[in-house]
Amino acid sequence: GKPNREESSIMHRAISFVCLLLAVYTLSAQGLRPHQDGLRKGLKYRGLSSSSADSAGPAEMWMSQPLDHFNPGNTATWNQRYFMNDTYWKPAGPIFILLGGEGPIDPIDVQGHFILNTYAEQFGALIISVEHRFYGKSMPTKDLSVDSLKYLTTSQALADYANFRQYITTKLNATQSTWISFGGSYSGSLSAWYRMKYPTLIAGAIAASAPVQAKLDFSEYLEVVQQSIGPECAERVLNVTKMVSLMIGSATGRSQLQALFNTCDPIVSDEDKATFMSSLTDAIAEVVQYNNDNRAAYTNIPKMCAVLLNGTTPAEQLASYAKFNNDFNAAYGSTCTDASYKSMVSQMRDTDPNSDVAAARSWTWQTCIEFGYFQTAESAKQPFSYLITLQWYINQCVDIFGPEFASPNTKWINTDYGSNAIRASNIVFPNGSIDPWHVLGVLEANIASEVSVLITGTAHCADLYAPSPNDLPALTSARQTEVQQIQKWLSGDQC
Repeated sequence: GKPNREESSIMHRAISFVCLLLAVYTLSAQGLRPHQDGLRKGLKYRGLSSSSADSAGPAEMWMSQPLDHFNPGNTATWNQRYFMNDTYWKPAGPIFILLGGEGPIDPIDVQGHFILNTYAEQFGALIISVEHRFYGKSMPTKDLSVDSLKYLTTSQALADYANFRQYITTKLNATQSTWISFGGSYSGSLSAWYRMKYPTLIAGAIAASAPVQAKLDFSEYLEVVQQSIGPECAERVLNVTKMVSLMIGSATGRSQLQALFNTCDPIVSDEDKATFMSSLTDAIAEVVQYNNDNRAAYTNIPKMCAVLLNGTTPAEQLASYAKFNNDFNAAYGSTCTDASYKSMVSQMRDTDPNSDVAAARSWTWQTCIEFGYFQTAESAKQPFSYLITLQWYINQCVDIFGPEFASPNTKWINTDYGSNAIRASNIVFPNGSIDPWHVLGVLEANIASEVSVLITGTAHCADLYAPSPNDLPALTSARQTEVQQIQKWLSGDQC
């Protein structure tokens, strides 16, 4: 997933889906917002949060997991958190598991804000949400040092989920239950890979907005943003980008930008300039990624562009852009616009697992060692600043984690899991056409028992949220496809 603002400064991911990505910082003088995975960020934009959950909701539950599934000599263990809802579970009924992604899980995961409850009622299923290692309260180590984070890999996380499935089957004596996995954004990729790697454990998988192709230079992300906002709005963004790019080159111009955009810190270094330009990009990209998902200041692309297109003179156009940026910050928890690269790196080097940036550090680690997903602006087919370079992202990896982390091993991830050429049965890959992450997804099935659904007009993870009367017909149809596939999987029809 898109990956948060924080992520955005650091890479605009997610991914997790998620749904999956991005930069994350503290609610401090920097105005940074706590990191959420891509899937649960969509809940926030829908006006839903843990505070809206039933106060008598499910209790936290825990399972002991090995620290290292692949080293018999390492006997260390840790406790993984999960939530369950057995309201609809019938004897020998299926088990629907929502895989944790790049952020904490929440009781609301199993309380009706996702489509799982709708499907569980229909199929008599148990619902479980399980947390990903190194996120939320599922901390395998005492800190988030590089030495500890070596245990934060996709393969370890999938092994956790496989072990968890066996544990629950024994604990609940659920040997007759069929398991279906769900995930969105990064956890959508995990859902697909879970089925591929452990087909005897999982009968089928819903992999929503899953960026299964790891990519170092994800320049297509901002290209899709341009396509999604339309030519008139994109031209206005480009005009303002050119204006800001000129201003940022002089001390007087930087002072004006600092005042206009209410920056958290002065813009000093070249890396500060890139950080500031990335911040201006993030707000627009998030509105696109979660188009029509949010209920706050800017609920969709037309409303955003209506503000951006105000004014005719250069000064008026710049003021309109600043108004959108500052209103967006205020609506989503930031008191100012991030501009200091040094401050961002300093916060991201915090190894305290209880800090506000813990999830951001963990996700940044995953992008720096495995996925890339760096949303660069060096393509000519997008309207944002060329200062947002691949090198700027790589510098973050090096400055946060060390010089040996300058090259995410995307080739191995794609070799190990198949990229978007994945050939694994019983997986549904829904993607939204407006969502920039769809570029890295499975847009055409590779074998007959994979189903790819491109949902016209929807954004990140739209099919995983609870149904709404305002849902587009294509979204309703996508969910019907998912139900049909689940029925086949539960009936034992593997074709």
